[in-house]
Amino acid sequence: MNVKTKYVIGIGITLILTIAGFVIFGLFLMDNEDTYGDLVYFNKKVENGDIIFRCKKTDTSGSITEFNEFGIIEKSWNKVYVWDNQSTMKKNLYEWAGNGNGERVRVFRIKKQNST
Repeated sequence: MNVKTKYVIGIGITLILTIAGFVIFGLFLMDNEDTYGDLVYFNKKVENGDIIFRCKKTDTSGSITEFNEFGIIEKSWNKVYVWDNQSTMKKNLYEWAGNGNGERVRVFRIKKQNST
């Protein structure tokens, strides 16, 4: 093989690997959106130990009246789980939030004091 053929093969392999990388990355992003639905941005914003509240009861106009359940967030690689308020059961965020009802979920973070 001469030098020109090696360059063509090298560039071709590089292009194929680059395109395959973009396709895999796109599929990864679509998987997150399919898993979490409206809650996909929670995956990036929440941290371990955050407190999450969920509302199941609404009044007749459809507005939120009270948050009646809460849990504590636990993150693992590419997954967000919620421990219930008694720390006895761990569920996926999507299942815990009531199949993606994102407007009825609120997350709060406890501020840590600097002890210097």
